[in-house]
Amino acid sequence: MNIYESILDFLYKNQGNGFLEISHICPDKNKATRISKELKKDGLIRVSQRKLMGSGTTPPFKSHPKLEITRLGIEKYESENPTSKGENKNNTLEMKDNTIKVLEDFMDGKSYTITKDRPEEIRDLLPRLENLGLIKKVDRFKYAADLSNRKHLSKLIELKSWSEFLEWTDGQNTNGQITNNFSGSTIGQVNQSTKEIEVKSSITQNVEDKTGKKSWIEILAWVIGILAGLVAIYEFVIKQFLE
Repeated sequence: MNIYESILDFLYKNQGNGFLEISHICPDKNKATRISKELKKDGLIRVSQRKLMGSGTTPPFKSHPKLEITRLGIEKYESENPTSKGENKNNTLEMKDNTIKVLEDFMDGKSYTITKDRPEEIRDLLPRLENLGLIKKVDRFKYAADLSNRKHLSKLIELKSWSEFLEWTDGQNTNGQITNNFSGSTIGQVNQSTKEIEVKSSITQNVEDKTGKKSWIEILAWVIGILAGLVAIYEFVIKQFLE
């Protein structure tokens, strides 16, 4: 089994668990990135690779790629491994009514705590959704929705099918995720920097506005001055000359 087959085998056997690292199969990040691009080009996988900001003398760099098998990748694997079709039946989710109810509660801003007596399908689904970044842990066994991904949760509720949902996500922009890494900065420093930028932007805009208004005032004063000068010349020079 070559490295391409090993990666597909690993992703197939762990399908539904979101994006997975393959560093245990291919420790070389550059090689893993190259292989991921080739598999992605063939439509067999989706790739999530974060771009991290360096600190000090460290330049920006990319993290080790995380991969997830696509529907095409599953079909290719099963066609090459006919006996594997029954191996992954536990990964199939039926999306029962109580599961849909939990998703609807997430949409309403409610949280959900996993306990041993919870339905098995829900206990299986929530870690998958967390791996996909659709929900997050707010406590050890407690989950809540990431409201920035309401569209995805809504689509899963609409489809009521995990496999169809994965196919739908194939067409979404999930090929890469960029994460800002403010290394060496505290949250307060980051917030302060953001506020400074906003204040500077506001000041700059006000100065520009005032500069624009001042220029119009100067032009108007210049015109009035000329008219006043002409009137004075007429009153004291031309009028007396005519008389």
